Amino acid sequence: MSQNDISSSRDTLLKVMVVDDEELSRRFIVSSLNWEAFGLEVAAEAASGLEALTLLEEQIPDIIFTDIKMPYMDGLELSRLIAGKYPHIKIVILTAFKDFDYAQQSIQIGVSHFLLKPINHAELHSTILKLKEQIAEEKKKWFELDHLKKILKDNYFFLRERFLFELLEDKISPSASASQLSYYFPEGIPSYIQVTLLEASSPRFLETSEEERLLQDMQNLEFVHKCLKNDTRIEALIDRRHHLVLLSYSPEVKMVTLCEQLQRSIHQISGLDIFFGIGTAYHDFLKINLSWQESLESLKFSRYIPSQSITVYQNDIHVQNTDWQPKQGAIEDIKFYIKAGLSDELNKALPSLYLNEAGNLIEADKARLLSMTLLSAAVNAVNDIGINLQDILEQEATSFLPILSEPTGGMLRNKTTAYLNKLTLSIASYRSTKRKTVLWDIIQYIQKEMSSPELSLSAVAEQFHMNDSYLSRTFKKELGFSFSKYLNRLRMERAIQLITGTDMKAYQVAEAVGIPDAYYFSSCFKKYTGMSIRDYKRNL
Repeated sequence: MSQNDISSSRDTLLKVMVVDDEELSRRFIVSSLNWEAFGLEVAAEAASGLEALTLLEEQIPDIIFTDIKMPYMDGLELSRLIAGKYPHIKIVILTAFKDFDYAQQSIQIGVSHFLLKPINHAELHSTILKLKEQIAEEKKKWFELDHLKKILKDNYFFLRERFLFELLEDKISPSASASQLSYYFPEGIPSYIQVTLLEASSPRFLETSEEERLLQDMQNLEFVHKCLKNDTRIEALIDRRHHLVLLSYSPEVKMVTLCEQLQRSIHQISGLDIFFGIGTAYHDFLKINLSWQESLESLKFSRYIPSQSITVYQNDIHVQNTDWQPKQGAIEDIKFYIKAGLSDELNKALPSLYLNEAGNLIEADKARLLSMTLLSAAVNAVNDIGINLQDILEQEATSFLPILSEPTGGMLRNKTTAYLNKLTLSIASYRSTKRKTVLWDIIQYIQKEMSSPELSLSAVAEQFHMNDSYLSRTFKKELGFSFSKYLNRLRMERAIQLITGTDMKAYQVAEAVGIPDAYYFSSCFKKYTGMSIRDYKRNL
């Protein structure tokens, strides 16, 4: 077998972790089988539940064998924590006969098997085979077509709703959407579309919690469904901004009349004031995004003009006919590049926006409209990520008038491109500086709270309102080592100071550095220094 074959074979081995505070018990399990012959490898050993949780941040095994009786954290508590975060891991409880009834509590946690101590070689062999078969069956089931079809069927309406919102927000290209449209509209793609937005507004409604607003949204949606009486010509959805979205697929639906009816009825039942924004009707379903954009503009108009709670874009806002509109999908791409600080991608995408289909520069009026749209999108992007524009650009750079006053399409493009580049690079620099600043705050916090046994990656991530996976990646990227290694190093260095500078006993030092499990502390100390605590003191 070649070196590559060996490496590939090892990559496919299932990983095993053994957790037991008795070294002889661990050694028995590790040495009693030819694990590789079974397609497994012992990837980690832990002398306590605390050590096991630390190792889990770096090694995610497929199977864990854990003793039930261990100091500080027993096997049941460890199993509960593992099952909560890694439900796919198979857990085998090792227990003495007198603890068997106690061990059965772990069934509710999701423990896979039990093994009685002293462990029988044949039972261990049998358990391994059963677990391997169970893992293989779960993997096979996950990829079985029937299983996937059932998942798809169960989630069809959710997926369809998400697809419609992506269409509304122009996040799907027309070419990519053709097959999806056929799937989500099996009876035929509509030839007509008109989008209407409803928004509830009252002081009481705006001051309620998110849960109460969602409940009100659901009540409004249920009421609208009753009014529509299963009318297939119109569909109702709720977006993340608490708008009720009506999609009309037929010119026979008199939208203004329907809005008036809904306004009266909802107000009479709930006391809420309802504003409506009605987009233009199009005989082309792929213009759904345009109608949605118009409904948003109309809704803003209704909100700020109290005497006009129902605004129709075509009648109340639209003032001239033009077939030219900036490409909304491209605008969203530009917003993404700005948010992410990707200046290279920005420079690749910008020039073509100012060209017509023949590859020539668009007229100055269109270029000015495009620049205005791009600059507005850029400000929205900055607001979306919570940065004050004046924090990253000088005061005069927040005015767009010098850019929009340029007389030619070429000059408008150049000035707009230069501004957006500067903004994108500033955001990238701001993000990097802020990330390092936050990481410094985190390091200071870890050093301060080091003596707390509750200190962990998840606890720190929660304290700083981060995802623990993101914190782990950032920590390793910026410092070159993992969170757990940093915390362990910090605790061991502090332990050395206490051992050399005080008369504290080993268990007192362990508690002082946040490791109440003295056995685990001794193990960590020996791994870090290469000596036991006794030998270390003797050498001093």
